[in-house]
Amino acid sequence: MTESVVPLPTILWQVLLLLVAIALESRMLHNRLGISRKSSVQYATSMNLIVTVFGWWAFFLLNSLLAQDFKNQIISYICFGNILDNQISNFNLVIGSTGIFILFGAFLVKLKVLELQEAFLKSSKVKTESNGRAGLTYRLNQAIIHTDVNRATVVFTANAYSSIVILLLLFMSFLFLNNSAGQ
Repeated sequence: MTESVVPLPTILWQVLLLLVAIALESRMLHNRLGISRKSSVQYATSMNLIVTVFGWWAFFLLNSLLAQDFKNQIISYICFGNILDNQISNFNLVIGSTGIFILFGAFLVKLKVLELQEAFLKSSKVKTESNGRAGLTYRLNQAIIHTDVNRATVVFTANAYSSIVILLLLFMSFLFLNNSAGQ
């Protein structure tokens, strides 16, 4: 069996997991923040696409800095879905630590993307600056500096729910693939 150059299964999994995350997070944004269904889907879509682009960018950037053994292990796992012989003694610890870092990093990016989107799309009924001009720059600066605790809690909860469901899907896929390979 020959391996393809384009990791098509990885791309399809990414699309599936994005759809799951968008559906779960948009539902949470709609229910908890009172955003319309259409806006919540748009916010969740843009948040998840931006996090995905940042994630792949960081992956390729950091991958070029890793040792060759670790690089081979990660490329084999992500692109081809199999783990090489455990050449690295603390690979599971590194994967777990990376997962926690990704969870909190994705939360921070999603929160700021949501706040920047809301600031950018706010109507012109916003308070004016002290010099008398209501501006986009003022709203964007306020979105960057200030964070609403309720909004942060909702975004974190939505991110955690979608991450848990994604982990369950990946775990079931892993069990299914290992079970069918053993028969």
